[in-house]
Amino acid sequence: MKKISILFYTALCLPLFLVALLSSCDKMNDIQSNFANKEEAVYLGRVDSVKSYPGFGKVKLVWLMNADPKISKTIVYWNLRRDSIVRSFNRTGLGTQLDSVVLEDLPEGTMLIEFRNTNDKGETSLFSSATVTVWGESFADRLRARNVTSFDYDYLQSSYNLTLSKTTPGDSVAYSQISYITKNNETRVINTNRSVNDTAVQLTDFPAGGSFQFRTVFFPPQGIDTVRNEYQTFKAPDVVTDRGMKIALKGNATSKYFPMNDDLCEWNAAGDLVVYEASANGELTEKMRYPALASRTTLRDFFFYEGDRFIGVQNNNSLYMYTIADGVLKNVLASTLGTGFTTSKHIGARGFFYAITDAGDVKAWFALPAGTWLTPQSATAGSGFAYNSYALFNFQTLIGIDAAGNLWTFPVAASAVLGSKIRMGLGWNRFTKIMCAGTRLYGLESNGDLYVYNNFDAAGKYWIVN
Repeated sequence: MKKISILFYTALCLPLFLVALLSSCDKMNDIQSNFANKEEAVYLGRVDSVKSYPGFGKVKLVWLMNADPKISKTIVYWNLRRDSIVRSFNRTGLGTQLDSVVLEDLPEGTMLIEFRNTNDKGETSLFSSATVTVWGESFADRLRARNVTSFDYDYLQSSYNLTLSKTTPGDSVAYSQISYITKNNETRVINTNRSVNDTAVQLTDFPAGGSFQFRTVFFPPQGIDTVRNEYQTFKAPDVVTDRGMKIALKGNATSKYFPMNDDLCEWNAAGDLVVYEASANGELTEKMRYPALASRTTLRDFFFYEGDRFIGVQNNNSLYMYTIADGVLKNVLASTLGTGFTTSKHIGARGFFYAITDAGDVKAWFALPAGTWLTPQSATAGSGFAYNSYALFNFQTLIGIDAAGNLWTFPVAASAVLGSKIRMGLGWNRFTKIMCAGTRLYGLESNGDLYVYNNFDAAGKYWIVN
């Protein structure tokens, strides 16, 4: 009975299987027929071994062209194939051959470049690709550029004398470029070679209040040309002629003057400390007097520090921190704050004071109101400050007057480091002393006359005061 059932089902399924098999064969024959009717695809040899060399807004591409003799040109694509150029290929021999092209006017950054060989018959190769880098101003800004380290505007000579920082091995600096408009309204460009170190660059025929642009040009390794950073613009100070306003108070050349917050203090030859308050127009009136507070026989220097603290340097070069209690000078500590302070010039600031040698070396000392030192307790702040008349203006600018009467300024950083020296005036040897109170600057003539500059600007004005 089972054999009959198997034979029955076999007989029933066999025709269905044959029908399905014949149908499948028909479909395969159709597919084969479709391919048989098409020509065989022919691909040209493609670009190989692409190398790139960056430039400023450009890139040089070098590749190995396939030996396929049917190649007649290469299409180079970028910007997601929205931009392209066609490079005709000139075969000079059998086998592989180098070819290259320079793409220009490209945006800075990295990008994908694609290559496809082709010919006049419409035959093409498969795509090749390479990721390349294009340099620009942002790249150049990250390189180790030169800086302008000193500014010397000479009003009488109509020149601006600049000093550039040194170049160093491996900095890729090719030259520095300065551009400005002369007094005769001519554009002048000066290129300074990298080998010129510590030499002033002179901008002649420079207008008062004019400006110049400065940038560094580099030739980085493996590049095809120079790159340049963005121009920095530097403005010369505006010239102001001002003798100042004479005030009623008489000064004294034997006194030392220093600021105490917005007031002006005088430490006179008798050892008195006199505190003056400035009115709106800069007139000084006595606010407080401490007779014989700080003896000149004991102290050779004395100045306000911060809060209610003063610092004195004794004749034995010991340093003390003081406060005033009941009109008497009191030591904050039982011992000295320091010893060996042989420097002759000291200027109090906020959170530190300057000690200046006769040679002009400046060191900042960081003392705390409790009579202790920060760590580190001192740091070199600058050099080249060899001036007899000096002051700290508004706690932001160190000012000095040289023997020729030129006014020089040194910006003060929060770390107490002095910035680049800048000439900011002439005729200042008219004054035997200068002193500051808040945003006012006072000049003392040898006869005791005091003049005030209520709107003194140490950064943007060139002051002619004689």
